[in-house]
Amino acid sequence: MSESEPLDPQRVGAEIEAEADDQRRRNPEIARLEREIEQVWADLAAARSTPAEDPGQSGLLDQAAALAALDPQVPVGSRWGLRGVKWLVRKLTYWYMRFVTDQFNVFAGLLIRHLRSVESRLGHLEDAAPTSPGRSEQAGCGLLDAPPAPTAAAASCIAGFALSGPCLVLSAGDGLIVEAISVRGMQAHGVEQDPQRVLAGLRRQIDLRTGDVLDHLAHSAEGEFGTIVLTGAVELLPLTYLVGAVEQARLKLGKTGRIIVAAADPALRGPVESELGAGLGISPAAWRHLLERAGFDARIEPCPDPRITDIVVADIVVADIADGDIADGEPRGAP
Repeated sequence: MSESEPLDPQRVGAEIEAEADDQRRRNPEIARLEREIEQVWADLAAARSTPAEDPGQSGLLDQAAALAALDPQVPVGSRWGLRGVKWLVRKLTYWYMRFVTDQFNVFAGLLIRHLRSVESRLGHLEDAAPTSPGRSEQAGCGLLDAPPAPTAAAASCIAGFALSGPCLVLSAGDGLIVEAISVRGMQAHGVEQDPQRVLAGLRRQIDLRTGDVLDHLAHSAEGEFGTIVLTGAVELLPLTYLVGAVEQARLKLGKTGRIIVAAADPALRGPVESELGAGLGISPAAWRHLLERAGFDARIEPCPDPRITDIVVADIVVADIADGDIADGEPRGAP
């Protein structure tokens, strides 16, 4: 092309592409490098197209993508004697390693891109999903207020059924039940999910802790408690979580432990609460049935509270209790 001839971008591009094709045919290594660059570029493009993700999960995928590409060029080292032997072995087996690694790299690249796509779609679903009503925080998607604390008379009644040994109250509210149990000389503490509700009890030096009541129960030691009181938050949990709470409580109780359920009957709710809390909480009769199915000897006792008119007292059924542990037909320590 002469200096006076005008520059034609299309012709220049065609000449460059023709030269690149010629180089690819002469040197297969160039084609290999191009494929690896395309794979890395596709992985990076998929990562950029993903919306805001969990940094931990994204980091794991980035590490997987970095480890997914295999290099057929095995290092030969720097020792003079072995270096020549390793180089010869690599040269003789390169065609085989190249064939295997090409197939693996293509598969790994597709797999990483698929995982990024799945992660992105799950992120969209999590963002669009409403808050689960099954946790012991405000259930009913936050439309229902937390149940009011029981009266002092109800707290005294509940404490009267507590067995000796450490007692756990879930959820504790301002600590009235924990205080009533402690006054009777028993060790007790409570857990409340609303930090504002525990302030009054903390000022009275009651052992109250904040956090998710079900998580606290699940992370407690097996056989740690003599009595577990379920109240407050259990009124706003669906049946699935109540079954799980009973199973966890069974593990955390001693051999002669007791569960006390102090929850209002959902049938006594007002019309608004009934609609918003549909499927949340169960009646004392249903609690008794649930506990009996879980291996407890359950009964319903009256309670002097305008809301909680009945409580359920359930003892673990132990077939091999020694005769000396029985007094008047009930396990020792029963009121």
